[in-house]
Amino acid sequence: MKPKKKMITKFVIATSLFTAGSIVVPVVGSVSAYAATTGPVADNTTDRSITLWKYEVKDLSELGDRGDGEKEDVTKTPLAGIKFLIQRVKPVGNAALTNPLVQKEGTDYTIDTTFTAQTVTTGADGSVVADLGTGNAADGIYLVTELEDDRDVSPAVAKPADPFFVQVPQTDRDDLGSLIYNVEVQPKNLMESLLEPDKTVEEGKGFSNKAGNHFTWEANASLPSGLYQVASQDMVITPVYDKDGNQIADIPVKAGDEIYADYYTIRDTLNEKILLDGLTVNTKTDTGDWVALQPGTDYTVTLNGTDVTAGPITDQSENAKAVAVSLTEAGMKKVATNGDTKIQVVFETHTDKDFNGTIINHMDVDYLSPGLKPVEVPSPPEEDPEYYTGGFDLKKTAEDEAKLLAGAEFHLATSEEDAKANKFLASDGKTYTLNNDGTTTPALPTGVTLLKATSNDQGLAEFNGLELNWYTDTDGDGQQDIGTEPTFAKEDIKRDYWVVETKAPEGYELLKAPQQITVNLASETNDIIEATIVNETKTDLPFTGGAGTTLLIAIAIGAITIGTAAVVIDKKRQTN
Repeated sequence: MKPKKKMITKFVIATSLFTAGSIVVPVVGSVSAYAATTGPVADNTTDRSITLWKYEVKDLSELGDRGDGEKEDVTKTPLAGIKFLIQRVKPVGNAALTNPLVQKEGTDYTIDTTFTAQTVTTGADGSVVADLGTGNAADGIYLVTELEDDRDVSPAVAKPADPFFVQVPQTDRDDLGSLIYNVEVQPKNLMESLLEPDKTVEEGKGFSNKAGNHFTWEANASLPSGLYQVASQDMVITPVYDKDGNQIADIPVKAGDEIYADYYTIRDTLNEKILLDGLTVNTKTDTGDWVALQPGTDYTVTLNGTDVTAGPITDQSENAKAVAVSLTEAGMKKVATNGDTKIQVVFETHTDKDFNGTIINHMDVDYLSPGLKPVEVPSPPEEDPEYYTGGFDLKKTAEDEAKLLAGAEFHLATSEEDAKANKFLASDGKTYTLNNDGTTTPALPTGVTLLKATSNDQGLAEFNGLELNWYTDTDGDGQQDIGTEPTFAKEDIKRDYWVVETKAPEGYELLKAPQQITVNLASETNDIIEATIVNETKTDLPFTGGAGTTLLIAIAIGAITIGTAAVVIDKKRQTN
């Protein structure tokens, strides 16, 4: 095909230029200006037609030049299944039909009812031919209207291209002495942006650890191509909306102008039980690694509606925490220039050490770009991640269970073998061996203690915030593989622990064997005592080597000694 280069003076955009709408590229100029009044004479034998080619583009930089009625080589992805309505129109009076957004039906033109309107659909290669007829009877001005995308596919064309007029036949733009009877039109669409919000916890759909320890929530989303772009030609962006969806003034832009989205924001309200320790924001390409964005430069943060300008971003209150992370224009330009396609906000968190139960977390992505209505896309509720812990209660009694015992101390093991070996669970979720002198092997890190429960005057003791089993780690990598390692049903989220009594109340025997307890999501919050530990009273043993026996032996030895001394004295007297 011969190379084309045309000067463009104005361009009208459909609802969206960037991500969720469409762009129509008018390939024919002013109909009146190019009408063949003094040029070549149209024959009465050639078939008349309009060939439509439908392609998708990422942003304005891929728009290209205005078409000229002949097919250009285009390397974009074709769009099949797009429908167009073809109608012939008649000017009212001397109206120049150049743009259906400017010229209005009834005022500037009417529908020619002598032509049967056609609805045509693009094929696999993105093209479709509208046969208009043969000879002069088919000549005229045609209104081409793209219909709503009803393909039920994703991504979709969020808004059809703006309608346009086509003159058939059309004067060749490079050879004014010839006519084009099959006018080739190549409108392009920007596709719906799939923001794809996806919330995870520790990169899975569930997580559990010893409450009080660190874990992360990740707010993941796709980056639309329309965050930043450079206009390839002069145009007018229309319609334009504010954040509330109200239409505002159109935006004229020049070729080379930088165009930014109004905003791109990830919002996440953290549950009041989640304590926020900080956050980071990362982006990456489809094949690259996560790279951190710079706070303040690339993104801003608000916490409960207040701008946060210094890190770390924390909130240890027991209130819900509304966090909003928004890309700046510098950040939009950076991710677009880098070709980044994914963004991730990582929330560093923990809970209180005694938290029991389930925490669900959710996110939303808000996006607005010139020519696009504001979009708020939530993460699918059925896919929101959950955090789990559980606890249980003990009751300590004598043989007479009405007699409640205080002062009994218990430790916890994660297996029967560990329980028998005095390997007990600590506050960091790891196990340590408790030695006879009270030390541990290995030594406990600073701030870490063995989990210990002591019965109160009601005989009650409890362990809280315990890790539960919530999925089967089939490949043993310690990480849930979403899709192949599903989260258990709530009633199946549980774990076995073994209780060891390490100190009995005064006058009572220790529990001789570890006692197994099954902990689940309801075991701490229900009214059931999961285990009753019965202590036997110490027995009184007979004197078999006690202090009384020692006294008798001492008296006997004393008597023997006195007797021996008396014998010796008597013998001496006899000698004298």
